[in-house]
Amino acid sequence: MSELNKFLFVSNICVAVLVGALLPIIPFLTRKSFLFGVKVPPEAQTTDEAKKLKRNYIIVTTAGALIILVASIVQFIIAPDCTIITVLYYPFVLIAVQLGVFVPSHRKALKLKSCLNWNVTEIQFADTKASFTRGNLSSMPRFWYVISFLIVLASFVIALVKYPTLPDSIPTHWDFYVQPDAWKDKSIGTVLLMPIINLGIFLFTWFIGALIEKAKLQIDHKEPVKSFAQHKKYRSIMGHGLGFFSVVFVFMFFISGLMPLYPDFTVPLWVTMSLGIGSCLPICIIAVRAGQSGILLKVNTTEVSVAFDDDLARNSAMSDDRLWIWGMFYCNPEDPAYLVGDRFGGGIGLNYSRLPVKIGAAILLAALVIGYIFMTRFFISIIK
Repeated sequence: MSELNKFLFVSNICVAVLVGALLPIIPFLTRKSFLFGVKVPPEAQTTDEAKKLKRNYIIVTTAGALIILVASIVQFIIAPDCTIITVLYYPFVLIAVQLGVFVPSHRKALKLKSCLNWNVTEIQFADTKASFTRGNLSSMPRFWYVISFLIVLASFVIALVKYPTLPDSIPTHWDFYVQPDAWKDKSIGTVLLMPIINLGIFLFTWFIGALIEKAKLQIDHKEPVKSFAQHKKYRSIMGHGLGFFSVVFVFMFFISGLMPLYPDFTVPLWVTMSLGIGSCLPICIIAVRAGQSGILLKVNTTEVSVAFDDDLARNSAMSDDRLWIWGMFYCNPEDPAYLVGDRFGGGIGLNYSRLPVKIGAAILLAALVIGYIFMTRFFISIIK
C-alpha cells in the first residue's frame, strides 16, 4: 500500500469532517429574511415549522457526512489503489449531498410560505443606487497583492535567467516521493509554464476580490447604517482573507516551479498540500464568523455618516421567489446586475440571465468536463 494512497485517504477524511461540520450551520449564517432560498418575514424563523425544517436539515446533512466518511473508509480498505479516483470525484459527492438536502428543504419552505401566509409586506433589503456604496478598488488590501505580484515576477525572472544553463531535457512531473518520473525537451514554453499558471492564479484572486468590492449591496431597510457598516467591514476582512490566499497559493506554485530549474531542490507533497489547505482556512473562518455579507459582525455605526433614505432603490424584483431557480440561481433579464447576494450561505451569486454570465458558465462547464475526462483517463492508467 503506497504512501500516496494513505495521504489521499487522510485528505478525504479531513474533507468529510470539515464539510460535516460546516453544512449544518449554513442556515444560521444566512439572513433571517431567507429560509432555504425563500423570501420570508424575519419573524417566520421563530415558528415551529421553520425550526423543524432547520432541524431536519441538520440531521440529514450530518448523516450524509457520516455516510461519506464511512464510505471513504470502506473504499480504502477494499480498493486502496482507487483512492486517487475517490479524491477526484469527492467534490461531486459533496455537491450531490448539498443539493439533495437543500432542494427538498427549499420546496418545503415554499409550501410553508403559501400555507402559513408568510407574505413579505415590505422590503427588508433594498439595493443601493449610489456608486460609492459599491466600494472602490483602491480600498482593496494592496499589501497582499503587491507581495503576490512580486512572487510572480520573481518566478518569471528566475526561469528566464536559469534557462540558458538548463540541460536539454528537464523534469516535468514527480511521484509521491518527489522523484522525477517524466521529462520534456527544454523550451521556453515548458520553463515558463509554472510562472504563467502563477500569473493566472494572481489575476484570478485579484478579480474575485474586485468582484466582492464592487458587488451591489443589499442594505437592511430597517437599519441601513448598521447594514452598510457590516458590509464595509465584511468586504475589508474578506479582502484580506483573499489576499492571504493569493500570497500563499502563489508561493506554493512558486516553490514548485523551482523544481524543474534546480534538480537538487525538492518540495514534499505534504508541504504543497498543507499550503493549499492553509490558504483556505482564513476564508472559511471569516465566512463562519461574519455570516452572509457580515450580518453577524459587530460594528460601530458612529463611523458611518451616510443618509440612505434617498439612496435605497425599493425594487421588489429580488424578492420574487420565481426568479430564483431552486432558491440558488438568480435569473432576471430585467436586472442589469451581474452579481447578486446569494440566498443561502454567505457568498455572491450571479444573474444567469445575462449573456456574459451564460458564456462564462458554459466555458467553465466545458473546461470542467474536458479536464475531468483527461484526469480520469490518466489516473485509471496509473492504477492499471
